[in-house]
Amino acid sequence: MKPTLLALLTVASLSLSSCSKTKDPVEPGDTQAGFVSGKVVDSQGKPIAKADIVADDTRYYNSNVLGQTDAKGNYKLEVGNGSFYVRGTVKMKYEGQNYVLDLFVEDDGAFDGSEGAVKNMTLKLSGERTGNFGDDGVYGGKIEVFTPIGFYDTENVELTLEPVAPLIDGTTGKKIVQKPDYLYIDDVPLGKYKITARYVPENKPMKVRVRNVGSFQNSLTTLFVPAYAGATGRYKMDIEVSEPE
Repeated sequence: MKPTLLALLTVASLSLSSCSKTKDPVEPGDTQAGFVSGKVVDSQGKPIAKADIVADDTRYYNSNVLGQTDAKGNYKLEVGNGSFYVRGTVKMKYEGQNYVLDLFVEDDGAFDGSEGAVKNMTLKLSGERTGNFGDDGVYGGKIEVFTPIGFYDTENVELTLEPVAPLIDGTTGKKIVQKPDYLYIDDVPLGKYKITARYVPENKPMKVRVRNVGSFQNSLTTLFVPAYAGATGRYKMDIEVSEPE
């Protein structure tokens, strides 16, 4: 009995999804048929080693080729025929916590594997994502502001965030003074911040804490955590404020 076309495609898909091919990197800028290559750097242009790279076949679910960057931040994956897009992540340890950060892909979009492509990537702590293949939103963390029951004027609660250490990528952070849009402050570079709050209409301070953790204090020093259990690439803070004093 001859195998059906569906069976053959299924076997091919499973075979591709399990493979991991990393070739000796070519120099950035070179395009080679059947391969995708590129360079990964941080926000200061320094190469990032051991970044995880995935070339995903757009035709089949969970069909991908895996690899990592070398010491110079270069990578090269053999992809063969098909329509692919590329994603990258980097693992970092910061203030005792583990983070997995998504990389910004230059010229993000599908490419023909038979023609090859160069896809360079950069570590960004803020700014819009590409919006392609589900990569929506921003790179920075989200802060959600919680207020006492019966207090609805969240948009007039002003938070001041002062970096107390270099940001997660080693750069110097900036002081942020901002009111939430409804409940949220978006796109905050990941770092360790001292946070204070005030109610703007009355210019009165508000005490703060991590939501439902400990007692309210005049200020709070804290980090971003995964947006939900098991999340990678998406981080947030849940900040609770007291009544104006």
